[in-house]
Amino acid sequence: MACFLVPTAVAVVTTVFRKKIPEKLHIMWLNVLLWGGVVALALEHVAHEEIVPYFPFLSAMSDPADTATMLGEMATIGTTMLLACVAVWLVMVFVYNRYADTEKKAETVQMT
Repeated sequence: MACFLVPTAVAVVTTVFRKKIPEKLHIMWLNVLLWGGVVALALEHVAHEEIVPYFPFLSAMSDPADTATMLGEMATIGTTMLLACVAVWLVMVFVYNRYADTEKKAETVQMT
């Protein structure tokens, strides 16, 4: 129902503070993963009429019983999706930084 709001919140924070995060962490990669997932999920939720163009915008918020279900979904599915994106990003950063450093050292050795 609103599971995409959890990665959205993190994507907003990482986008706002991207210049304060060291380049070696490649925060843009995380932003692309998060924003891509958010857009895809938002479109899917619009297609299933879970996001509507009138107040309260989330169909689950019109009924208090559905709101509790929505918050539970955000806590479980939204957090799981966020952790999956962060895990993929961490692996990408680790692999890139490990092998980029290896290639730079090899180039330095060949030049001398």
